Amino acid sequence: MAKGAPDPVRDLYTQLLAAHLAEKSNELPAAAKSYSAIAGDPQSPTSIRWEAQAGLAQVHAAQGQPALAEREFNEAITTISKARDALQHEDFRLSFLSSAIRFYDAYVNFLIQQKRPLDALKIADLSRAQTLEEGLSSKPLFAPGSTRPFDPRTIARRWDATLLFYWLGEQRSYLWTITPESVVLADLPPSAEIEGAVKSYRLSFLDPRDPLESGNTDAKKLYAALLQPAEKFIPKNSRVVILPDGSLNSLNFETLIVSGPQAEEKPHYWIEDVTVTTANSLSLLAHSSVSAPPKAGNLLLIGEPLAASPDFPLLPQADKERSSLENYFSSAQRLELTGKNATATAFLSSQPEKFSFLHFATHGTASRTRPLESAIILSPDGDSYKLYARDVLAHPLHAYLVTISACNGAGTKSYAGEGLVGLSWAFLRAGAHNVIAGLWEVSNASTPQLMDELYKGLHAGQDPATALRNAKLTLVHSSGNYRKPFYWAPFLLYSGS
Repeated sequence: MAKGAPDPVRDLYTQLLAAHLAEKSNELPAAAKSYSAIAGDPQSPTSIRWEAQAGLAQVHAAQGQPALAEREFNEAITTISKARDALQHEDFRLSFLSSAIRFYDAYVNFLIQQKRPLDALKIADLSRAQTLEEGLSSKPLFAPGSTRPFDPRTIARRWDATLLFYWLGEQRSYLWTITPESVVLADLPPSAEIEGAVKSYRLSFLDPRDPLESGNTDAKKLYAALLQPAEKFIPKNSRVVILPDGSLNSLNFETLIVSGPQAEEKPHYWIEDVTVTTANSLSLLAHSSVSAPPKAGNLLLIGEPLAASPDFPLLPQADKERSSLENYFSSAQRLELTGKNATATAFLSSQPEKFSFLHFATHGTASRTRPLESAIILSPDGDSYKLYARDVLAHPLHAYLVTISACNGAGTKSYAGEGLVGLSWAFLRAGAHNVIAGLWEVSNASTPQLMDELYKGLHAGQDPATALRNAKLTLVHSSGNYRKPFYWAPFLLYSGS
């Protein structure tokens, strides 16, 4: 096929395929020669160059030349970063690592094989939340070649928490358990095995039976795989920060069932043992910490919108949710945009950056194909009734807490490195310090009760993670249907900068 008219780029692709075949055939000197020629060719497109650099790194590793391998891995990561930085469109930046994350994975595996788990963690974190950090004008703390010491234990001390950093790979997955005293690496099953169990367990929430009462096997299997390796490092009733990867972004770890010899008590949901926060990267965690709510906080409440279309009718119980929040903020401390006033234009013109609490009691939608088109559904305003995630990005915020009491507020599309991208990601990107959002459709019946308990805790001075956990436990310990994860588990707390 390459015998037609001259085409330098096509010829380079042909050479790259030949180099891959030589590597797979264990013809390492030939593969190294081809990769080097491609990487050094000034006509090589960036996407071909980093493939050649990463291929050369893996050849050097197979030849027992770790110093040369590491040099080429760093070159590949640098080339990937420059290519990504050159992109102007936000959507392209978000999806960029989907095609390049395998090179980070190869580098991580190489460093672990070299018995350098801390360096592997540094590279893994370098791939995380790149677009989010850029939007917050936050530079990675632990870039390759940086002289800054990499000691994630200081972050665990800052948070007074155990950090669980996950990395899911096609062949091997890992968990770094980070405490104020130690960093411990554990092997996990391949990503496909974990993904299958996560998907199956999520579907079980639609079952009328309570997973705890039915002894759901996926919940126990996931606990054994994902949390048991870290169990001895997590004190009872302590704080845990989850840094998920891949399919784990759609899993609420609080719902996993603690059982077997390791359980001192009868089987129970993990939420009984810990207070959980979800984070995007160690680098961002290093810029933040747990803090109490502002004593003189003010609230911007957007809710009870008019029916925008047959797909988005009036929300039952929305008035109940609104009235419960009024118990915790005086009339001078709150601004309510409800009914016909609950529009995107009204929100954006209400100076939301001046409020410490933003609360949306509305419908919500999540787009898988274009996550920044995820939207909060508000009252009709001309032909529009949506507040899009990309609209949120354009309006800097300083909120202590944003609560998206709507379906799928966390999004449904997970990008390599960035995690779930949707409304919660947009509010973090805009500058919110904490965001509470749902992983799936939320219940109109139980949510007002949950939100009342949440704000009761915040009003009492509890931080958002503690207040949310205590609110959930009121449902877990109830005797009706609300004890099932479907009702209390969609909401997660995401930490920003």
